Amino acid sequence: MVHIRTVAAILMLFVVTLLILNKFLRSEWIWLISIAIMIMAVLIYFIPRLRKM
Repeated sequence: MVHIRTVAAILMLFVVTLLILNKFLRSEWIWLISIAIMIMAVLIYFIPRLRKM
């Protein structure tokens, strides 16, 4: 369970990095990729909790 949270946190840090990079490059693809990775991170974080219910 701790490893899953670590992976989700790393993915969120990657999203923040992409969004900062997007501020300079103004690329629509980076924006879409960061949204997709953010959704994956949220799912990775909450799926084990939903399985316990």
